[in-house]
Amino acid sequence: MNEIKVTVYGNVVTDPTPRAGRNGSIFTTFRVATTPYRRAADGSYADQETSFYNVIAFDTLASNTAASLHKGQPVIIVGNLSNKSYVDKEGINRNSTEVEAQHIGHDLRFGRATFQRVSRAAALGADRSAQEDVRSTVESLIADAERPANVDENGEIHDVEVPGPPAPAFGDPETDPYELPEAV
Repeated sequence: MNEIKVTVYGNVVTDPTPRAGRNGSIFTTFRVATTPYRRAADGSYADQETSFYNVIAFDTLASNTAASLHKGQPVIIVGNLSNKSYVDKEGINRNSTEVEAQHIGHDLRFGRATFQRVSRAAALGADRSAQEDVRSTVESLIADAERPANVDENGEIHDVEVPGPPAPAFGDPETDPYELPEAV
């Protein structure tokens, strides 16, 4: 199948709307507007005609998009371009240009963003430990509990002494002095 790969730079013109598909998968849709500009003969820049694209994202990209993007933000979208035909409410045949997104990100020429890595389960809402109320409850329980001296505030264990016989010492047999046990 021949697919047209595109990169679209534009502004989000509708808030991303997450939805559930028939099979239970998550997808998010929103619209992006892009206005190219050209340099005129006098050196000034003039805006050209604005193009609008429907964008659809699936699975974790859909969930992260719905949580991260808002109307008015500049974005960069990489995906597959397609034209969809449909009949509107008045019975008129219409066409719509759609981008099935593979990558979506903020355009950092116009502002700053922060990145927060989340698990696939957390992005799809299946990881209760990623939710803020659960995380704060667990953190308060850890802070209130008495912890051993060798466990830091992040729960990492340091300098653990294991009871039992000492571990065998290994060295370099060519340079380290050693004794062979006597044969019985």
